[in-house]
Amino acid sequence: MSSLIFRYDARKSDGTRSKGTIRADSPSDASRRLRAEGLTPTSVKAARSGAAFFSFQRITQKDIVDLTQQLSVLVQSRIPLARGLLSIAEQEPKPALRDMLRAVAAGIEAGATIPEAFESYRSVLGDVYVETMAAAQRSGNLSEVLEHLSELLQKQAESRRQMRKALAYPTIVVGVVAIAVAVIVLFVVPRFGATFKSQGIEMPIVTRAIQSVGTHVLANWWAYAALLAGVIFGSAVVWRSSSGRLLYERAFITIPFVRRIVIAETTTRFARVLGLAMGSGLDMIEAIQMAGRATARPLFVTECNRFAERVRRGEDFADAIAESRYLPSFARRMMTAGEDSKEMSKACAVVSKQYDREVNHLTGQIGTLIEPLLTLALAGIVLLVALSVFLPMWQMMKVQ
Repeated sequence: MSSLIFRYDARKSDGTRSKGTIRADSPSDASRRLRAEGLTPTSVKAARSGAAFFSFQRITQKDIVDLTQQLSVLVQSRIPLARGLLSIAEQEPKPALRDMLRAVAAGIEAGATIPEAFESYRSVLGDVYVETMAAAQRSGNLSEVLEHLSELLQKQAESRRQMRKALAYPTIVVGVVAIAVAVIVLFVVPRFGATFKSQGIEMPIVTRAIQSVGTHVLANWWAYAALLAGVIFGSAVVWRSSSGRLLYERAFITIPFVRRIVIAETTTRFARVLGLAMGSGLDMIEAIQMAGRATARPLFVTECNRFAERVRRGEDFADAIAESRYLPSFARRMMTAGEDSKEMSKACAVVSKQYDREVNHLTGQIGTLIEPLLTLALAGIVLLVALSVFLPMWQMMKVQ
């Protein structure tokens, strides 16, 4: 097996920091080589493959779902994982995923556990994935947990697909309308205005306003293009930052219909991962914190940390979640009943299915909700164009 490249962050004997790359068969092998060179590694991660620059070559959520299913089959079939992973890697066309599988197989062959072997790819797989596998390894039910984890990832991928599908039509319509408005404002109305002006017709304020806007945009197109690019780039940067995600989340939950979708999606994610974590052997505190992180909602993550702290102090789970702003009353009642009857995993499964259905129902209504708004917007645009073009024509007819 060819060796892989790992990026490392280490400390020298004098305490100074050292960063670079090293070629090794696995993360543990890379750490061993660094120690042999007198360095103390603090971080060893697989270097991204250069071929994975393009999005279609990166490791996607679907790749992770497929990998989890294959891992489940390997464990159930009692096939040695290292050998099975190498077989999968030989058939894998994506360089990034192939390198990951080879590195994980090398780690397992070197004596690492499955979670330890995947640790270097936490940024790709996610905290929930790695920590769930670690809990499953400790509890001894890895096969069952991998099966549930695969189902969880599939449902999350399906939820994202449904959301994209629901937003596709409004996005296309808005894009077409924006292009139409740009053409009218920048080219159509200014030409009409120039024609009317040449004939000495006094243009109404609507036509003059649109003509001024079009002329100014055409004269300073580079500034507007830079502003648009800056807004898009800035929005993306803010979204990726923790404080930015918090800002977006606070804005989303103030919009009535969007708030319902956010709460339903947050509840189903929380319930899925909480049930999976409890079933894989994690204690209540760890499970709550892991489930909170899985939602990717900064406000709710803060809430979950508060829940965990209250449970750590000896409070009942029901009391800890009683004042949650995200978990609906049905979800709280079911989870409380599940804790009382020692069937938390089953209760979480019921909650997850209930709010899965609600998410699908709400996302299906997005188009129905947006269509009237788009119709009104189109009507307004048509009216504006009609006034800007036909009012001068009526003026011209009166003059004649």
